[in-house]
Amino acid sequence: MTDEHERPNDRAIRQVLDSVLSSAQFARSERLRSFLKYVVEREIEGNGHQLKGYAIGIDVFDRPQAFNADSDPLVRVHAGKLRKLLAAYYAAEGAGEAWRIDIPKGTYVPVYLRQHVAPSAQMEIGRLPGQQRRAASRRVSWLPAPFSSPLALLSALPLLIFVPLSSPAMSVNIPAQSRLHVAALERKFANDLPKITVQSQSPRASRAARFADAFRTAASHYRTITAVPGTAVPGTAVPGTARSPAVDPLAFTISIAQQKSPDGLRIQLTHDATSETLHTGFLDQARVAGEADILFESLALAAKTLAADGHIFRYASSAAIDSPLMKCMVLTDTYRHLQTRSSFHEAKACQEKLSADHRRKLSFVISAAALPSTLIR
Repeated sequence: MTDEHERPNDRAIRQVLDSVLSSAQFARSERLRSFLKYVVEREIEGNGHQLKGYAIGIDVFDRPQAFNADSDPLVRVHAGKLRKLLAAYYAAEGAGEAWRIDIPKGTYVPVYLRQHVAPSAQMEIGRLPGQQRRAASRRVSWLPAPFSSPLALLSALPLLIFVPLSSPAMSVNIPAQSRLHVAALERKFANDLPKITVQSQSPRASRAARFADAFRTAASHYRTITAVPGTAVPGTAVPGTARSPAVDPLAFTISIAQQKSPDGLRIQLTHDATSETLHTGFLDQARVAGEADILFESLALAAKTLAADGHIFRYASSAAIDSPLMKCMVLTDTYRHLQTRSSFHEAKACQEKLSADHRRKLSFVISAAALPSTLIR
């Protein structure tokens, strides 16, 4: 049973969306993932009334401006497929979710329905094999809501090319988190932005090493992080414990490893100070077969990981270790995305509190001269 009169907040909606997009049912349906992400994000932005076949055909399916949604059934056909895939997801992996996303027939505007899972349904989840049982029993993602689109350099890239796996459950290590917060509050570290170490222990000619190099190059274009260190492998630690009292609370590691069965690249993003896993993903061999494929996937991973609405900034915010500069980047990106009066005042107020050096690190500084060129999207 569902309650049609209640709507979750935007954070909960994005968490439900993350769970759906990470599911096995949607793993092989890139177009339907893009379709679902597009309509949900437009609804969250308050633009659900603009979700018409014409806009979806152009924005999601790259149709030309002359696209006619009335004579071309492309969007309607994929909407039907999306409804069926959502039904399959909530009948299996998503049976234990608190909320479900639904797209009623005759419209492309998503609605959100609360699921009341009966005890018998929970028992059925326990009988599911392997991956389906793990996915069905997990709760919504811990990550808070993303704030905006990626930086302008990569904003046009599809962000759902990189196929994510469900993140492992994260346990709260109270002593480690306490030391981490003390270090952040005392400002022991010079870095105001996250530092990323890209780790690959594979031979230089391997796909994993080439992917790591491509990712470092992509990361160099982001102002949301400091310079990416070299290939040095950080010290190991017992999972769930702090590696050292002196570890930078804004240090993160992306590990890229070659996997033989199945053949492909396994990618893991971890927080150095607590060894918590922020994200895991797998790219099968077909997705990284050539240099162009490696470049494309590395750019997509950078967009999902390093942007102001990416995994790292979202984790830092949830763990309360984000610096004032990071907070201001998020608020500024929110204004660029929403362009509302309230978001403008918040972004302007935070920028006025930054030092001149910190303002130079922003990709966009609010000023009348910057508005015409910078806000074109």
